[in-house]
Amino acid sequence: MALAAGAGLAPLVVCSGAPVAIVLLLFATTSGFVLSSSAPSPFFWVGLVIILIVATASFSLPALALGARGGHLTKTALLSGIGFCAFVVFIFASFEHVTAVPYALLALVATPVVGSLVAVRQEGPLTARLGRATVIAAVAIYCASLLAWWAYGAEDWPTNYAPLIVAASSWAVLPDIVALLRPG
Repeated sequence: MALAAGAGLAPLVVCSGAPVAIVLLLFATTSGFVLSSSAPSPFFWVGLVIILIVATASFSLPALALGARGGHLTKTALLSGIGFCAFVVFIFASFEHVTAVPYALLALVATPVVGSLVAVRQEGPLTARLGRATVIAAVAIYCASLLAWWAYGAEDWPTNYAPLIVAASSWAVLPDIVALLRPG
C-alpha cells in the first residue's frame, strides 16, 4: 500500500521538477538564451530529450505498483501523460483567465484516477467497487481543492499554491485506495 502511494507521488515530483531542469539546462547551454540570439546547443536538445523520457517513464510507476504489465502499463502511462499535459495547458491559461483554474485542478486530480483505474485489469464487482471508491475520493479531493481556491482568494491564484497542494494529494491517495481495495 505504501508502495502505491510513493509510486503515485514520484511522477508528480518528476514532472514538477522537469520544467525547472529544462530552464536550468537552457541557461547552462546558451548563456542566457533569452538575452542572446544564439540557438540552443546540441547538449540542450539531448538533455531535453532525456528529461522528457524520464518524466514520461515516471507515469508508469503507479501502474507498476498496482500490478499492470504490458499493454495496460503503456495505456496507463500514455493516458496519465495526456492528463498532465492538459493540466499544464490549463495552468498556463489560468494566468490570463481565472476561469481556467477549476479545469487545471480537475486535470490534476483526474490524471491519477485514470492511471489507477486503467492499471486495474479485473472485471466484475471488484472493478465497480474500485471505481466507486476512487471516484468518490477524487470528487472529494477536487471539491476540497476548489474550496481552498475559493477560501484563499481567486485574485492571488498564481502566488497561492494551496489549491494545487490539495489537488496534488490525489497522486498519493488514489493509487493507495486502489491498492488497498484490491485483493492480494
